[in-house]
Amino acid sequence: MFKHIRSFVGKLFNENQQMLVVMYLSHFYWFLRKYFLAVEIIYPEEFLTNWSIIKHYSSQDRERNFTVYQMIKVHNEIFKDKKTNVIEFGVDRGGTLTTISKFVKDSSEIYALDSFGFFSDDIKSNVTKYDQHYLGTYRPFTKKTRFKNFNYLALEKQLNEILIKKESNLNIIKCYFPEKIDDEIFKKISSIKYSFVHVDFDLYKPTLDVIKFVIPRHEKNAIILLDDYNLINQEGVKWAVRDSGVNINKCIQTQSGQLICYT
Repeated sequence: MFKHIRSFVGKLFNENQQMLVVMYLSHFYWFLRKYFLAVEIIYPEEFLTNWSIIKHYSSQDRERNFTVYQMIKVHNEIFKDKKTNVIEFGVDRGGTLTTISKFVKDSSEIYALDSFGFFSDDIKSNVTKYDQHYLGTYRPFTKKTRFKNFNYLALEKQLNEILIKKESNLNIIKCYFPEKIDDEIFKKISSIKYSFVHVDFDLYKPTLDVIKFVIPRHEKNAIILLDDYNLINQEGVKWAVRDSGVNINKCIQTQSGQLICYT
């Protein structure tokens, strides 16, 4: 029942307004953790500094972004002596990509894919029965809503100014993966092994497509982090994981709804 109520109420607001409400409620909930469970997390200053910037446009709350931060740190230790390739599916307005870019190890090539509102018709036409929140007339991820006044090329330039100091590089790719993407770019990303993968596509079909793409192309000990795994209005992500054949016994479900898979 609550799932349907949350879905109905959420659709009354545009996507940016929804994010602000989520941020407020999440902050209040995790604030209470200290007083009800006697649990207090001391966040690193560098993380908080980054969060103070990205929280204004992030699609994740602080807890989920902290998971991204921590897993990038783990990744850096595992692969500290190697050149690495990192890929993100679902950039949104760049909150997690900024976190990844700022804290990833030196000598990392980063690829980031999103529709950025240009392929909203394709996204809508591929909504499935597993994506109940997105059925009907509701149209997310459009140029008029989430990506209004957003320039992904400006984001790429901004983050590369940070990455060049690490002898690293970011390539942001506008596409509808995997059906509508430049052939040469697809060949390039298909020929690479990845050490860290972040997936935030929200829906069943694109998430399943990504998992099938990534599994044969991950490095030994790579980390795959899926957002929205336990979010009740994005249940297509959980169905995609189940149908992909991922060994759930080698994964960790976080308290904030993500799934961490070790390979």
